Amino acid sequence: MLRESENERAGNCTLKEKIQTMIASENVKQKVLEKLESMSISNPCLKLEILDSKSEDFMIDEPDVLKVFECFGSVSSLKIQGKNAIITYKDIVSAYFAIKILDGKELPELNMTLQVSWHIIPDIRIPLKELHIREVPTIPEENLKYTCRFDIQIDNNKEFQVARRLIGSKGCNMKRIIEKCCKGMNAQAHDIIKLRLRGIGSGFKEGPNNAESQDSLHLCVSSKYHSKFVIAVNEIEILLKKVYKDYGEYCIAKGLHDPKLTLMMTEKTSGRAMILAPSRIKEIEENEKLTEDDIEELIDIRNEARRQCNFSEADRIRELLRKKGITLMDEKGRRGRGVEVTTWKYGKL
Repeated sequence: MLRESENERAGNCTLKEKIQTMIASENVKQKVLEKLESMSISNPCLKLEILDSKSEDFMIDEPDVLKVFECFGSVSSLKIQGKNAIITYKDIVSAYFAIKILDGKELPELNMTLQVSWHIIPDIRIPLKELHIREVPTIPEENLKYTCRFDIQIDNNKEFQVARRLIGSKGCNMKRIIEKCCKGMNAQAHDIIKLRLRGIGSGFKEGPNNAESQDSLHLCVSSKYHSKFVIAVNEIEILLKKVYKDYGEYCIAKGLHDPKLTLMMTEKTSGRAMILAPSRIKEIEENEKLTEDDIEELIDIRNEARRQCNFSEADRIRELLRKKGITLMDEKGRRGRGVEVTTWKYGKL
C-alpha cells in the first residue's frame, strides 16, 4: 500500500491548493483544452501502473489512490486491478495535471515508480440486437445516454438578450461546440451531441399548442458518447461563466446588485432497452408531456424492434405515442438509426 509521512501529507495539502487554484483559472483551463484537442484526447480517464515493485503480492490500496488523485479534482470512478488502476475524473483538465505531475514519480522507499497515462476508450456503439442477449447485470457504457441540464438563472429580456449571448450570432456558439465534439467522428452531428435551449424566452415552441415550455430558461446537453459529452459540458461551462460575468457588469452599470451567479447544473445517466419495461410504460402513460429525448428514445426502440421482426412491440410503441398526440412518419426503404428514418410531429397526418 502507498503510505504518506506527515511531511508528505503537509506537502500534498499545499500542492493540492496550488493545483486547484491553477485549474480554477479560465485562461489555464482554455489552454489545456486546446492542447488536448490538438492531441485528439477528450476522455478524462487515466491508467495508473506501478513499476519495479519487487513484492509479488503488492496491491494498490483504494483510499491511498483516491487521496493522491483527488488533489487534482473530483474523481468520478476508480477501478483497482492488482498493480494497476483506472481513474476517471469529472473534468479532463484535472486528468491533464494528474499526468503532468504524477507520471514518472519515483517512490524510492518502496522501490517503485508511478506510470500514469491516458486510458483510451474507443467510441464504439454495439447494435441493440447484440446487446439484449448479453447476460450482464450492468448496462454497457456504449448503451448509455448522458445528459446535463444547465439552469440559466437569467430572464431573457430585450436589453441583455441572454438567449442570443448563449446561442451566438446565427447560432455560432452552438455550431462551434458541435463541430468540436464531432471532430474525428464518422456520424451525423445530431447522433453525436445535442444542445437545446428550452424554456421561457428560448423562442422554441413545442407541443400541440405550439408554445414555449413554461419551465425556466435552461440549456440541455445530451450524448451517447461520454467523451463528447464531457467536451460539450466543459464548453458550456466556459460560455456560461462568461455570460454571468457580463451579466454582473450589466447589473452594476444599471445600478443593480450583482447577483454573482454560479453554475447550476444537473447531470444524469440513463440506459436504453430494446423492449419497454412495464414500469417505463406506466411512467410514460402518466406523464402529461413527453420530452424530445423521450420521443426519440421510443422511436429508436420501435425501429430496432421492427428490424428484428418484433412487430407487436413496434405497434405498441406507435400506439403509445399516438395516445400522446404524436404521429410517426417512416421513410420507406431507408435504413439507419430510428430518428434518421422516422420523423414525428404533434397531431394527425
